[in-house]
Amino acid sequence: MYENLKKRSTGSVTIQRPVAMISHEDSPADKDSLRRKARRLYTWDEIPEWQRDNEHILTGYVGETKSSWECFKSLFYLHNESINIYSHLMPGIAFFFILFFNKFAITKFETTSFIDYFMIDLFFVGAFTCLTLSSIFHCLKNHSLSVATFGNKLDYLGIVVLIVNSMISIMYYGFHESPSLFYFFTVVTCSFGLACAVVSMKERFRTREWRPYRAALFVAFGLSAVLPIIAGSIHYGFSELYLRIQVKWVLLGGIFYIVGAVLYGMRFPEKCSPGRFDIWGHSHQLFHILVVVAALCHLNGLIKSYDLVHLKMAMAPASSPSIDTFN
Repeated sequence: MYENLKKRSTGSVTIQRPVAMISHEDSPADKDSLRRKARRLYTWDEIPEWQRDNEHILTGYVGETKSSWECFKSLFYLHNESINIYSHLMPGIAFFFILFFNKFAITKFETTSFIDYFMIDLFFVGAFTCLTLSSIFHCLKNHSLSVATFGNKLDYLGIVVLIVNSMISIMYYGFHESPSLFYFFTVVTCSFGLACAVVSMKERFRTREWRPYRAALFVAFGLSAVLPIIAGSIHYGFSELYLRIQVKWVLLGGIFYIVGAVLYGMRFPEKCSPGRFDIWGHSHQLFHILVVVAALCHLNGLIKSYDLVHLKMAMAPASSPSIDTFN
């Protein structure tokens, strides 16, 4: 920027005057410099207090932009939120398109009804909502304090929607012949979800000090799925329920989700080596990836539960006494 300096002497003092400072138009080099500056990444010590969330991530921060357009442009260069954005954006787009092609996602039986498509779509809507709100938040979180605060609330709300929709969809097939149990645990699940949503809207909840409690709250919400499993085991027997709701896939998804939340709460692995995992491999990224894996496990279990219910209905003798079902 200070090229071609012109000098003039006044006695023994030499005064330097940069030509660029008096130029009426920025040179191409100056414009390129400004563009590079707009994409400059900051360190933990350089960002404002409201942007500070994880003191073990030392570099790679996008500075406060106060511009949605600048936030959008950050999609096209690498920083410490890039993996957080794309790890949920791409699967979210995939779930969105599957939502409109669900007839190809499941086997169609003669007994397949609107409610089957509704329940499976309920899961897709939950997954799409969670992943999309998450990616939007991580893209816009460097905009300003107000935008980051609002986006953070939507991020947690998306997690609540995913858990609620996932549990309701699988419980429908688990309690297919017992609507009263399905309705009861749907109310219980929605109540837990509403409580989590209300707490998530509190300003104090999003502070760094409450990070472990945030993780614990959503782990507890996820573990509430044990309640319908216990009730179903008493009602049908564990072996039958194991098949009805594909317990192995539900538990596997829960394990991935809980491990991700624990890593997020503990800030592992970056806590062990601050600065080493700034761009790749820090706890929030691992949490995001494990949430997607958990969602895929749940989807697999949901499809298998759907298949089992309709195979049983197809094999049932025509003379069998009618049972109280949703269809």
